[in-house]
Amino acid sequence: MSESSQRREIDAFFNFFATFNLARPVTSVADLADGTALFEVLSIVDATYFRQPTRPSAQPSENWVLRFSSLKRLYRLMTQYFADVLQKPTSSLDVPDLQAIAKDHNLPALLTLCRLTIVIGVQCEKNKEFIEKIQGLSEVDQHCLMKAIEQVGFLDSS
Repeated sequence: MSESSQRREIDAFFNFFATFNLARPVTSVADLADGTALFEVLSIVDATYFRQPTRPSAQPSENWVLRFSSLKRLYRLMTQYFADVLQKPTSSLDVPDLQAIAKDHNLPALLTLCRLTIVIGVQCEKNKEFIEKIQGLSEVDQHCLMKAIEQVGFLDSS
């Protein structure tokens, strides 16, 4: 994936996340690097399943080890949710480099996590809320997010 298409995709995710009332706004890759915003979005899907261990802080952690630990927990919960709740196989899911996200704010790895987040949102019982938020975005953003969802490969035709 080219750098410009990655940039377009992450911008679409920024606009999507802006439709949620998050504890801190998501305007940069660094804002996503500790998993807090993704936990918040996923808590709308299932507040019990995606319960954050602590209250989100106003500032992302400066300690990459803490970010890495949080991302590991988030990814584990995401894959469990795919298997247990959505009844989807997890073997075909892309595995993001969580350490690269925590240390270097790695964009390709972060996009993988964002894609998993939005797929869970559009596949869950409360998917209407997520779909309406996507439909409220610009056509360009909608197209980017649709492609992101297709990349994960779990679009139901039902």
